[in-house]
Amino acid sequence: MKHLALYILLLSAFALAEGAGVCTVDSIAWVGEHSGFDELQMAAAKGAPCDAWKPLAKKLERYYEDQGFVAARVRGEIRQAGAISGAVSGADSAGTIAGTIAGINSARGKHLLELEIVRGAGYVWAPPENLDSGGTDRAVFAKLTGIVAGEAVSLTDLERSQRKLSRIGYYEPTAPVRLYRDPSRNRIVPAFSMRRASVSQAEGVLTYSSEDNVWEGKLDVNLMNIAGTARDLHLEGFTGESSRHIAGDYKEPWILGTAWNVVLRGRFDEETLEDVVAGDSDGSDSTVEVVERTLEGAVGVTRDIGFDFSIGVFFGVGEDDVHTSFEMSYVSLDRFVLPRSGWRLESSATWKMNRPDSLDSYLSATASATAYFTLYGNFIARFAGMAGGIFPSNADLRRQDLFALGGPGDFKGVPYRMLRSRAYGLSELALLWQDGYDLSIEAFYLPGLYRRLQPGHGWAREQDYGIGFTQYRKNWSANIYYALRNGCDFLEGIIGFGVKTLF
Repeated sequence: MKHLALYILLLSAFALAEGAGVCTVDSIAWVGEHSGFDELQMAAAKGAPCDAWKPLAKKLERYYEDQGFVAARVRGEIRQAGAISGAVSGADSAGTIAGTIAGINSARGKHLLELEIVRGAGYVWAPPENLDSGGTDRAVFAKLTGIVAGEAVSLTDLERSQRKLSRIGYYEPTAPVRLYRDPSRNRIVPAFSMRRASVSQAEGVLTYSSEDNVWEGKLDVNLMNIAGTARDLHLEGFTGESSRHIAGDYKEPWILGTAWNVVLRGRFDEETLEDVVAGDSDGSDSTVEVVERTLEGAVGVTRDIGFDFSIGVFFGVGEDDVHTSFEMSYVSLDRFVLPRSGWRLESSATWKMNRPDSLDSYLSATASATAYFTLYGNFIARFAGMAGGIFPSNADLRRQDLFALGGPGDFKGVPYRMLRSRAYGLSELALLWQDGYDLSIEAFYLPGLYRRLQPGHGWAREQDYGIGFTQYRKNWSANIYYALRNGCDFLEGIIGFGVKTLF
């Protein structure tokens, strides 16, 4: 009886020690049918805390959910490997309390993770449906989702599809997406609830440079998802003291039933320059105004790759050149208006050739990146960068061939299309405060540099900074920003006023 009481006391102490100690998995055992891939994914649980297998199981379940097995489940149970029997056998072998302690220590911490995976039946996507009045043809909506009927069901792709529909701005969600199972076949019907959004817009921007006493105006008209067909038309016009510009593009989606879109583009530029005329008999030089005009058009094809990438190839003709362009973009923003998180990456390369006024053919390349991060609550950070270059750098170029910089798109503290350069680079750091869709306030800083035109030499630095406000009222918004350049007085900045309406 005395020894029995000691055994009970020691076993109780062992149980308390086990409860207070750290539980780790010493071995893994599988039950039922499984694969080597399953073992590899769960192998990291060995030697880890006893609860560490659960995140690994969730990851493995998501993998199978993305392969069409939407009911896949990983079950696990922690079993202790014979602590009491080990303790008793240790006491019998040694015949003493010391033997009991040795037996307890030998069995202590031995935990077995028993795993079982049940995949269930596999499913494929049925054509997506829209349960709300989206004002869009059923087949058009199905293509816009990016979900392909007949492919294995993927819950990750479903999440990416929801983000894409929110990002393009054609629709606004009215209820969470639901999944319905086809009772006769292993098909899942993704049922969205998307209402047609007022996404077409007209925007006018008027800027005033107090430094140069110059007014400039810009007008944009964007017709999106025309008649619910996913056709888009963009028109842009600008007029200033010495230049005028008009451009437009039209997208015809899914030409001939394929995944490719046909895009038509056109552009007209007119710029007034001062040219130096050789001196007269008295040796003095004079300047005259020269009007330079450029007219060009292009046709190309674009297509979406997955949910976030798109590519495009264009062939264009100008008055004195032929050019070919390749474009690529990646967009993962969370929403169309006032994004709070995500990325936008864009790049293009244009090869110009067959120029009668020059033996030079050249490559023009640009790239830009913008990232949004939610800091805390309504505070958002925006980071951006842009770069461009023309190669070879000694090509004989007209002014119209160069990059046109300045205005809301890049150097905000510079009048629109004021700077011309063959190479440039800039970055942006902005802090935004967004009150839902009603108000946005931002402070921005834009450091950059650009290559000077002749007769200048080398690189010129540019630093712009300022603040902006945007107020929304239903389908109307008004914005104002004030930007300063490095070296400018506080009263010599650029003031921009804008009004936008959605319809």
